Amino acid sequence: MNQILSTSIPTNKKKMKNKGGNSVDIKTIIKFFSIFVFIFGIFIVGIGGYEIYNKSFLSSQNKVVEPTISIENKTDSSILLKVMHKKDIEKVEYRWNEEEAVEINGTGKYVEKEIKIPSGTNVLHVIVEDVDGNQSTYDKQYEMSSGINIEVSGSKIKITYNENKTISYMTYRWDEEDETTIQINSENVEKEIEAKKGLHTLTVVMVDEDNGTDTKVQKINGVSKPKLEIDLDETRMHFVIKASDDEKLSKIEFVLNQNDEDAYAINLEEKDLKELEYVLPMELKDGENLIEVTVYNSNGITENTGARFFKQ
Repeated sequence: MNQILSTSIPTNKKKMKNKGGNSVDIKTIIKFFSIFVFIFGIFIVGIGGYEIYNKSFLSSQNKVVEPTISIENKTDSSILLKVMHKKDIEKVEYRWNEEEAVEINGTGKYVEKEIKIPSGTNVLHVIVEDVDGNQSTYDKQYEMSSGINIEVSGSKIKITYNENKTISYMTYRWDEEDETTIQINSENVEKEIEAKKGLHTLTVVMVDEDNGTDTKVQKINGVSKPKLEIDLDETRMHFVIKASDDEKLSKIEFVLNQNDEDAYAINLEEKDLKELEYVLPMELKDGENLIEVTVYNSNGITENTGARFFKQ
C-alpha cells in the first residue's frame, strides 16, 4: 500500500525546536534581548554620568581660589589694605609706581596693613601669594595734592614749602638711598640741593611740629653743569678758556674789561664738542685785565666765572 508523505507546514510559528527537541518561544527571546539592551543602556549611561561627575569634581578641586583684596580710606593721607583668603597667605607685596616692593609676611588667612599715600598721581600695585604659590594682583591709582614744590634748574633743585605750618625738619632721598635730614623749625621752607645726574626718583618729606607729614615723590632728570677754567698761555699775553661738558658744549660768551664793545660769542652747536681750549687772539693790555666768561651746554645749563690778571 502506498504511503502518503505529508508536506504541510505546521501552522504554529511561535515555537521552534532547540537541539534537545524542546520548543523555544520567540517572544521570550525578544523579551530577554530587550531586557539585556535596557540594562546595558543603563550601564552605559551610568558610566557616562560618572565620567562627567568625576571631571566636574576634579575641575572644581583644581580651580584656583582667589583672595579678597580690599582697600579702605583710613585718613586723608593713608589707606588700609586688607587681604582675606580661604587658604593661608604666604606673603603680600605692595609698591608705588615702579619703586621697590615692600613685603608683608603672611600670618594666616588675613593680612592688614596701613599704607601712606604719596603726593601727586601714583599707582599702587599689590601682589598676594598663597601657600600653594598661586598669585593674585590688584592695581589702583591715587591722586593726592601736596604743598611741596620741587623746581629743577640744571644741576640744582629748589624745594619750597609754605602751608602756614611750622616745619620741624625735612628729609629727602634719591631712589632707595638713605635719607638726608635738614632741620627747619620755620613756616617757610626754601632749600636748594644738588641734582643727581640721570633719571632718578626724589622723595621729599616735610614733618611739622605735630608730627604730621607731607610727602612728594617726583621723577628728576638731572643734568650736570659744564666745567669752566680761565688761564693764560705760555707767553702770558693771551687769555685761554678751557670748557668741558658731559654731553655737548653749545656756546661760549666772554666780555673783556667790563666793556660791552668787547663782548664776543662763539657758537659751538655744529661742532659736537665735549671739550674746548680756546686762546683769545687779542693781547692783554698793560695794567689790569678783566674777563668774564659764560659757557652753555646742549641742555641750556650754564656756568659762569671771571678772572683778573695784571700785565706789567
